[in-house]
Amino acid sequence: MAEIRAWARALAGCAAVVGVYWIVPLHVGELRGGHGLARVAGTLVGLGLLTYLVAVQGRRALRARRIGERLALLATVVTAVAVLFASRYYTLAGQFHGISTRLDAFYFAVATLTTVGYGDIVPTGQAARAVVTVQMAFDLIVIASVLTLVLSSARPGDDTPTS
Repeated sequence: MAEIRAWARALAGCAAVVGVYWIVPLHVGELRGGHGLARVAGTLVGLGLLTYLVAVQGRRALRARRIGERLALLATVVTAVAVLFASRYYTLAGQFHGISTRLDAFYFAVATLTTVGYGDIVPTGQAARAVVTVQMAFDLIVIASVLTLVLSSARPGDDTPTS
């Protein structure tokens, strides 16, 4: 039952994060008046919040008894990482060949997160390349953390029903 609640919380969290991504005004035209330093600060604050979320979810995952619970808790972190970078890519759409919608930006963020890299979207500007480089490094840390938390904390009998 705890595993079902964990998955329900994770799905609700993922839906909320993705929903906010599609609701919050991010259009490049609305953000052009802002200073570049403010955008960089916003990205750094977002990375800081994600790092905090990874730490909090990691502690919860370590306390969870079953692998399914750990995976459910960490699914929200992965979704939040994709949305953070998708938001930045959407605001930098002019520096990419192939990004013109929020879905394009989200698709590229997920493709980068999963290291698939189809090549249909390419960063052409220096700022875009810098943000993609930051995502690649951040993703390595997140993927390594997820695998470490889920696999190393698995103990024999974790997936057996409790009485």
